[in-house]
Amino acid sequence: MALYLISYDINEKDAFEYEGLWKHLKAIGAAKILYSEWVVEGSTGTATAIYSDIAPLTQGKDRLLVQEIAKDAYWDKLLVKDEKFSEILEFARK
Repeated sequence: MALYLISYDINEKDAFEYEGLWKHLKAIGAAKILYSEWVVEGSTGTATAIYSDIAPLTQGKDRLLVQEIAKDAYWDKLLVKDEKFSEILEFARK
């Protein structure tokens, strides 16, 4: 199994246009860990598949990155509790 980071840059003033994106990320089981970063388990597919799934929910001016992440991680002040992120990180490869 793998764990993927989904990271995007959007214009704050257009945030209301992204409800569909955020709803979809929640529907595929993604967890929001920072304001513009989510993580999702690898059961949803490869980075390319995840990107192809969510890219249509963004706009041409946006930036989007989907990347597999490893267990080797260190963090501070995420939007989820440390224990929750540690549980999520168990899906990452060594």
